[in-house]
Amino acid sequence: MRDAQASPPVHAVAHVADVTKPAIVVAGLSARMLAESAQRAGWRAIALDLFGDSDTRRASEHWQPVGDPAALMLDPVRTRAALEHARRLSGVMGWIAGSGFEACPELLHTGIERLPLFGNARHAYDAVRFPEHFFALLEKNGIAFPETRMDRPRDTSGWLRKDARGTGGWHIRLADAPDAPARDDRADVYYQRLCAGHSMSALFLADGHRAAVLGISEQIVTPHGAHPFAWRGAIGPAPVPPTLAAQVHHAVQSIVAASGLAGLNSLDFLSDGERCIVLEVNARPPATMALYDHDPLAPLLALHVRACRGEPLEALEHMAAPQAARHTQPVRGHLVVFAQTSHTVTPAFEARAQRLGWCHDIPAAGSTIAAGTPLCTVSAACAPGTSAHAVRAEVCARAAAIENLLEVSHERSLAHR
Repeated sequence: MRDAQASPPVHAVAHVADVTKPAIVVAGLSARMLAESAQRAGWRAIALDLFGDSDTRRASEHWQPVGDPAALMLDPVRTRAALEHARRLSGVMGWIAGSGFEACPELLHTGIERLPLFGNARHAYDAVRFPEHFFALLEKNGIAFPETRMDRPRDTSGWLRKDARGTGGWHIRLADAPDAPARDDRADVYYQRLCAGHSMSALFLADGHRAAVLGISEQIVTPHGAHPFAWRGAIGPAPVPPTLAAQVHHAVQSIVAASGLAGLNSLDFLSDGERCIVLEVNARPPATMALYDHDPLAPLLALHVRACRGEPLEALEHMAAPQAARHTQPVRGHLVVFAQTSHTVTPAFEARAQRLGWCHDIPAAGSTIAAGTPLCTVSAACAPGTSAHAVRAEVCARAAAIENLLEVSHERSLAHR
């Protein structure tokens, strides 16, 4: 994983901040997407994440590391200390939690004095993140989901082992894998029958009672090393038949009404084109919001904050997805690029990647990238109606171009030594 530890504990970017604008703290494994969305909403961003990528810092007034990139986990002690520090900065109105807090939900629930969390209340979070609660909720509302059990099956073939504190699919393993534990005592671990279907996700905005589905996307999920179901990216909006759209709508509305979810969240599910088989809810702004957080749609993070502050959905949903824009949105895709070999990022690579316009999460010069770990993210925006297959081909081509650019930059750096 990237080594960001050469960076100072707190990073203030070179541009002069407009202190008349309110500031928001955005935190997660990677805060780049949230920082850019905050910037689009007209706020100053204070970013807390693992990597301190160059575009994260460019979109932020301050950046602070809150974990070890090699572990791909937030450090609860460092994260709380960073939040305590951030609340003392000028004009900070609150904070937003992104990915990674699934492993340390206590940071969401204990609270930081004078730094409100714009996110789900504990009862709502627990209702969808605790497996026993969530799947009971689905069953009660007639929502389809894979056969699920909390204890390890006697015959593990055809079963998956999942961890409710994981994210990005890195926690999903085949239950009969050679390294699978023979026994689990943790309440967060559960088992699901392996099901066929396309991996999909619905982004929705909720007010604690009702929800509006903002878009449905196809997920790019592939094997990566020891992880058979690693999340690599998404493509959307994806066209779905009316019967499937109705099932997704029913699932989202039922879950929100029963749990009290608020703000931006996402529903992950499998589909064969007709059926919606629910897998989980990401009870936070998900990565797929990047597919829709563009003009003419309203800044999604601003709508998230307003919904979490108690504004009713009726006042927000027309701004999130105006009817006139629904059929004219480009089909967008993004894909995480993994390094094929180990590298130290050169200034030339950083500069060239920034100029491309479709490369994101760009590591700062001097960062070390281990083989098999995330290097950056590439994106593409195609004409409305473009097939998911064509968009995927475009982002894969751009991923190959980035890998080549990294190799060329590395070779030139060696030649000048």
